[in-house]
Amino acid sequence: MGLSPVGRSRVAHNALLNFLGLAVPLALAFFIVPVAALNLGPARFGLLGLAWAITEYLTLFDLGLGRALVKFVADALHDATPKLSEIVSLSMAAQLAAGLVGGAIVVLAAPLLVRDVFKVSPAMAGEALGVFRVVGLSVPVVLLMSGQRAVLEGAQRFDLSASLKMIGSVASLSIPAIGAVLGVSLPSIMLGVLLSRLVVSVLYAVAIRRAIPDLRWVRSRDWTLLRRLVSFGGWVLVSNTVSPLLVYFDRFSLGSIAGLAAAGFYTAPYEGVVRLLLIPVSIFGSMLPALTAAEARRDQTRFMQMASSSERVLAPLMALPLAAVFVFAPEILRVWLGAQYAAQSAVALRWLAAGVFANSLANPLFVVLYAKNRPDLPAKFHLFELAIHIPLTIYLIRTFGIAGAAAAWTTRAALDMCLLLLAAARISATSVSAIAGGRILGTATGIVLLLAGFSLSKMLGAISILAGMAGLLAASAVFAVYSWWWILGDAERAAIAGTMGSYLKFVPVTRRGRFLS
Repeated sequence: MGLSPVGRSRVAHNALLNFLGLAVPLALAFFIVPVAALNLGPARFGLLGLAWAITEYLTLFDLGLGRALVKFVADALHDATPKLSEIVSLSMAAQLAAGLVGGAIVVLAAPLLVRDVFKVSPAMAGEALGVFRVVGLSVPVVLLMSGQRAVLEGAQRFDLSASLKMIGSVASLSIPAIGAVLGVSLPSIMLGVLLSRLVVSVLYAVAIRRAIPDLRWVRSRDWTLLRRLVSFGGWVLVSNTVSPLLVYFDRFSLGSIAGLAAAGFYTAPYEGVVRLLLIPVSIFGSMLPALTAAEARRDQTRFMQMASSSERVLAPLMALPLAAVFVFAPEILRVWLGAQYAAQSAVALRWLAAGVFANSLANPLFVVLYAKNRPDLPAKFHLFELAIHIPLTIYLIRTFGIAGAAAAWTTRAALDMCLLLLAAARISATSVSAIAGGRILGTATGIVLLLAGFSLSKMLGAISILAGMAGLLAASAVFAVYSWWWILGDAERAAIAGTMGSYLKFVPVTRRGRFLS
């Protein structure tokens, strides 16, 4: 049995909501990150980048309960179990307690981070110490918000979760830029970000009450239930512990080996291109409850159609912007951040564009394994990758500097995608081609032609800007048409058309087809 139109539209609708909630901060980052980078300077912006990275890494203290909570909330709502309030309350209490412990560790370790780990210069040591202490204070709030968002996603209220995620992201980006322009110290900037997160957490609590009116915050001592939550999230915790280290080890190593300025030259392009991963992440969030439901009903046909469809949609969707980044990397950096960044970071940006493409295709494969109750496999892969990634990153940074860091990150991302692809195919009892969406040769051909078209438009642009723009638009249009007919399948075209139609029906038009004013 194929995926019903309602099922297709709901998954696509939820993915679109996630995307819209994440796309606004992505667009905003393009304009705001350069403001912060240019006003702070490479060294201080590198310190801010390290603070962002440490905050992201410390989400490992959530004990794997974030993703586990999505599944448990969805199951509890489906079964109408009275345990829902206990599930949410226990999980939130556990995450808050873990956040307090993790935050205390960071606060106490702040002098060590400044003096021995990142070897911050004496001139910046006091400011760096304050930044790391504020990061420690932020950990409990960050984990609490993660759990709150999981409750909304488990209830499939992506409208609320996406809106609040957008508000929090915009605040986290805007406050450093505003503070940098005003000449505010970095610790004060980070305190402003912390205050904004507290406000968003309160809004999450209000939204949860609206989404699940029967939910009550209760004091529970059901340790069996807590063990079930932690047991499910145990392997997720391993992934959450190792994955941020895999993602951010290059930045930490650059700061330690090549200095904060090198980390700054790497952080800005990295933060720019990696924001495109918000597209597959938005699909990840909508797929997890849908695939979990299909697996619970043992509907393998629907499960496989959703899994393969996500790969067919993601490949062209990510290829278009990343191909542009790859071909026009020096020009993008020159316009965005200035000539100095273009000279220092162009090669790294090209490597990162390739790595982001591989990482984006790996996201649906994660969902497949989680829905199949095999979170242990991604965790084991991450441990294996870590043993390779650390020495490779150190070697490449010492040899090639900023470009070496990007090459190491991309190599790890490609290896991760291959391992997940093989595992997802084996667990799903299907072929690698099927789980990858099929049409692999056609997709690869389209991407190669897109890169050739962009390269040609770049050469035309050296002669005439108008000719270059025309070539760029023509190559994009040809690839879009090619993707629609030769990469996407009937299910994807129907889902996209249905979702867009559901939004367009709210646009008022006259009988002659003109928009109403």
